[in-house]
Amino acid sequence: MQSQIVCHRCRRVLAYPAGAPSVCCALCRAITAVPPPAPAVEMAQLICGGCRTLLMYTRNADTVRCSCCSTVNLVRPVNNIAHVNCGRCRTTLMYPHGAPSVKCAICEYITNTGINTMSPTPCPMPTSNESAYNAPSTSAPTSHPQNVTVVVENPMTVDEQGKLVSNVVVGITPGKN
Repeated sequence: MQSQIVCHRCRRVLAYPAGAPSVCCALCRAITAVPPPAPAVEMAQLICGGCRTLLMYTRNADTVRCSCCSTVNLVRPVNNIAHVNCGRCRTTLMYPHGAPSVKCAICEYITNTGINTMSPTPCPMPTSNESAYNAPSTSAPTSHPQNVTVVVENPMTVDEQGKLVSNVVVGITPGKN
C-alpha cells in the first residue's frame, strides 16, 4: 500500500510504502521524516429520526446532530445491539441484545439468535388493510408474560441496479413477569 507525503525542502509530493520511517526525495535528495500513523477512529451509522438521512458518527458519541434537518439523535449503546446472519438468505441482521429470534425483512425467515431456548411466538402477519407496524396483538393468558415485537431499521443498501433497498428487521423479545 502506498502513502504520500510532501518533501520538506522542494515541496514535491513523494510516494512511499506504508510503514517507512522516512523518504528521500529523488530530486533534491532531502530526507523527510514520516509522521507516525494517526490512531484509527471507529465509526458507526444511524438513520436520522427527523429526515431519515443515513448519518455517520464516531463510535463513542452519545448524540448526533443531523446536518440536513438539525435533529439531535440519541445513539443507542453499541453493546445493546447484536448481529446474526439470516438462516435462509445469510443477510446480516441487527437486533436488540437478548431477543431470542429475528425475522429477516428480505426473506421473512425467523432466525434463532441462540440467546434463549424457548420457541418465540410467531409474529402476526398483517391482513390486506393492515401494516406490519399496527398488526393486531394476540391475546395471551394473564398468567403468562406478553411477547414484545421490536422493529429495527438497518442502514439502507444499494442493489445491483443501483436502487436503495430498505433493511427492516422484526424481532420478538419475551415479556417479563
